[in-house]
Amino acid sequence: MTEESNMTEENNMTEESKLAFQADKSANIIKSLCDLYGLSLQDATDIYYQSDTSELIEEGIADLQCRSDKYLASVIWEEYQESQKK
Repeated sequence: MTEESNMTEENNMTEESKLAFQADKSANIIKSLCDLYGLSLQDATDIYYQSDTSELIEEGIADLQCRSDKYLASVIWEEYQESQKK
């Protein structure tokens, strides 16, 4: 293998690892929403993916992905509660 193909493989692994981390993080936050607020898996998933915060997490904005799953679940829940008042 050439050095260039090795670098391409490393970049692909890094991208795959990043996607796996994001998927795991999302799943853990959704589980936390279920546990903390007694939501069904479907409701928690809908709330998560409809939140602005989930987009920020997936884009890596403000290192939100480094926060605890329960903290992020509480932020998403507050966001959801606010949206229901409108």
